[in-house]
Amino acid sequence: MTRTSRLTALTLAAALAACGGSDSPTGTTPPPTSGGNPPPAAVATVSVSPSNASVNVGATTTLAATVKDASGNTLTGRTIAWSSSSEAIARVDASSGVVTGVGAGTATITAASEGKSGTATVVVASVGVPVASVSIGTALDTLEAWDVVQLQAAVKDGAGNVLAGRTVRWASSNPAVATIDSVSGQLTGIDRGTVTVTATSEGRSGTASRVVVIRYRQITAGSMHACDIASGGIVWCWGLNGREGRIGSATMGDSAWSTAPAKLAGSGPTGVRFAQLSSYGNHTCGLSTEGKAYCWGANGWGQLGSYSNGNPSYSMVAVPGGLTFKQVSVAAEHSCALTTGGAMYCWGNNSWKQFATTSVPSSFTPVAVAPDKSFSAIATGSGHSCGVTTTGTGWCWGGDGSGQLGDGARISYGNTFSVTPVQVTGGQSWATIDAGAQFTCAVNTAGKAYCWGSNSGGRLGAGNTTETSTPVAVSGGLTFAAISAGNGHACGVTTQNDIYCWGANRNGQLGVSAYNGSTVPVRVSGAIKGSEVSASGVATGYGSHSCAISQDRLTAWCWGRNETGQLGNGLTTTGVTENPTPSIVQTQKPQ
Repeated sequence: MTRTSRLTALTLAAALAACGGSDSPTGTTPPPTSGGNPPPAAVATVSVSPSNASVNVGATTTLAATVKDASGNTLTGRTIAWSSSSEAIARVDASSGVVTGVGAGTATITAASEGKSGTATVVVASVGVPVASVSIGTALDTLEAWDVVQLQAAVKDGAGNVLAGRTVRWASSNPAVATIDSVSGQLTGIDRGTVTVTATSEGRSGTASRVVVIRYRQITAGSMHACDIASGGIVWCWGLNGREGRIGSATMGDSAWSTAPAKLAGSGPTGVRFAQLSSYGNHTCGLSTEGKAYCWGANGWGQLGSYSNGNPSYSMVAVPGGLTFKQVSVAAEHSCALTTGGAMYCWGNNSWKQFATTSVPSSFTPVAVAPDKSFSAIATGSGHSCGVTTTGTGWCWGGDGSGQLGDGARISYGNTFSVTPVQVTGGQSWATIDAGAQFTCAVNTAGKAYCWGSNSGGRLGAGNTTETSTPVAVSGGLTFAAISAGNGHACGVTTQNDIYCWGANRNGQLGVSAYNGSTVPVRVSGAIKGSEVSASGVATGYGSHSCAISQDRLTAWCWGRNETGQLGNGLTTTGVTENPTPSIVQTQKPQ
């Protein structure tokens, strides 16, 4: 062996010995590994401190991120990426974690590394930053009277940043039109008009305008009077008050009437808010928004349902029994209502077996009617009652001398009646129904109208047909949303919001100049568009006017007979005068 070879061997042996190894084939030295340094530990968690921080607008604060492996060892030298959930509230430097307050509010700051992330919550306050502008953020256009809207104000600094926690005070330019809570900003409509709302904070103000309107929910025409429901559940009535108090006035008598709407005492936001009305003769009943029934006017048969002795009442009286109703229907001398569960109750006169029972001649309290049936709609006429079941079948009972029950039977032309509900013939599936004086009309689920019973004056709208106990289609092929059957005429609103009437017309109650009436539907003059219409009923022989609410529910019209102010237009005319042109009920139109 040469000297160089021997030195190399000695050097290798020394190196092996220093490592505890051996040059013997039987030694314990492991084989050398391949490659270089071991791989770095993976990031398992990222946490941000502090986890909750606060900073003022324009100031900064620094957040720190800690990165650890699965064993909880802190890792260094890893890349951290920072981001903010809202740059409009807090900006963060993407690499350093320095947070700058931009606008008042709360933002989430996120630190991410190798697919793992942690977060901190930063609250930005606007302490010391002056208010530069105030704006009312809620879009303002139209507010209905007695509706309540919560307004919001946006308070900002000079840079357009939102400032939180600033005191805002509110004011209304005209509290008679709309009031506003000075602290909360809750706006309440009161009456028609335009109001300017002002929000003020630290000497800066913003304004917005809102138009307040009054809408009409329902209208009903009785005998020589009418009533409707305005915004806030307020009931307004006009026409003859009479000896019964049918418009709710304390001044009663044969010459007691009003040619303009008068508010029913006790109705409205501070009393009973009404949702529905019905009248036909000389009394009226209504349902509150809670489904409670109230009535006023004539009460000789107990049609007010008030436990009373038959005396009339100009003030509304609550119908007893604790029932909750969804529909009310009033006839000449009896009243009926439909509960939310589909049960029908009636009170008042039962001489014609309008209650579908012989157990009582009359009742001052509600009597259950046809308890074996579940109704979706009901109707009451001069001496009969009807209902549509939840399956769409029609049933009627009571007086039947003219075929008004619609059962297809032979007409007796006498004082006959049916105690037992009889099914309306024809196989139609009905949607709505209404009953008048010896006739009935209904609309099927396809919007086609049918009537049956007496055709005196053409009240069936089916041409020159005679009385019929079988439903006949109303002429014209119109598609109706609903029909109102009155004394000698009927009116309906189509699905296109056009108003048509037919039948007797001595006073222009059809809305056209046709003294002898019309046996087919005629469109009401002026081409008015309506949401609903009501044909007046009768208890005294004067059911000769009609009323309607406009399609936008901002206006009420009436036309026809007007000797007691029943058109509500501030005027009266003789009992034989024709008034075929719809006139606006006083004060019941947009300004």
